[in-house]
Amino acid sequence: MDQATTKFGDWFMFDLGIAIQTLCLTAYDLGLGTVIAGLFDHNRAKEVLEVPEGYELVALIPLGYPAHGPTAPTRRGISEFAHYDKF
Repeated sequence: MDQATTKFGDWFMFDLGIAIQTLCLTAYDLGLGTVIAGLFDHNRAKEVLEVPEGYELVALIPLGYPAHGPTAPTRRGISEFAHYDKF
């Protein structure tokens, strides 16, 4: 366990999530597509990408030009999930 994890707990994961979200939103703004992948063989990916000792892969973010634009899902009405004064 590295010093940052010991001293600050797992807050680096929160910060990493914010950084990844910002990267993906910026890519979208530039017309690029992304997907955040966290479920993969981390040891094999480190080997293939030649990640040096002391570094850990947390997520992979493929980046490219999408074949077609995204479609937004149908949104639920706010009354379906917002509650006032009581549940």
